Amino acid sequence: MQNQIKLTTDEILKQLIELCNNLTQNQYVAPLELLSKNTIGKHFRHIIEFYDILIEACNENKPVSYDNRVHCLETETNLKLASQRLKKASDWVKNVKNTKNLELLVSYDNEGKESIAIPSSLERELVYNIEHAIHHMAIIRIAIENEFQEIKLDKHFGIAYSTIRFRDDLCAH
Repeated sequence: MQNQIKLTTDEILKQLIELCNNLTQNQYVAPLELLSKNTIGKHFRHIIEFYDILIEACNENKPVSYDNRVHCLETETNLKLASQRLKKASDWVKNVKNTKNLELLVSYDNEGKESIAIPSSLERELVYNIEHAIHHMAIIRIAIENEFQEIKLDKHFGIAYSTIRFRDDLCAH
């Protein structure tokens, strides 16, 4: 597996764990107007579930299906549990040894009954999870900066790597 993918995944998960350590339980579950009365915890749960689905598919040799997931209410309401699950995902990624061919199941019909099977790989799905996490982290960042200014985020939290490089290039000129 590409070391860059593992390192990037680890960095993303560490940023999320660090934010868990800096949030209070009340901040984690506060319904925020800016998030249409959703919570930071819901975004954490959503990110974690995608990693869990990938890990389960790899461990059990089954297709990856992000459409079919259990929404764990406890993860979105329990900051400590979210942090533990992120740590578990981080440990798994650090220790996974090989590339693995996977099958991704997706459905775009209105009822979600007809799935399409697409060849994929562990590396490709980790890349997807990186981008998916960054997208939700950007939303979390907006909420934190507007609602909880006392919390300091990593300067790259929720910012795509291509954007970071673009900004660095602009500053260099």
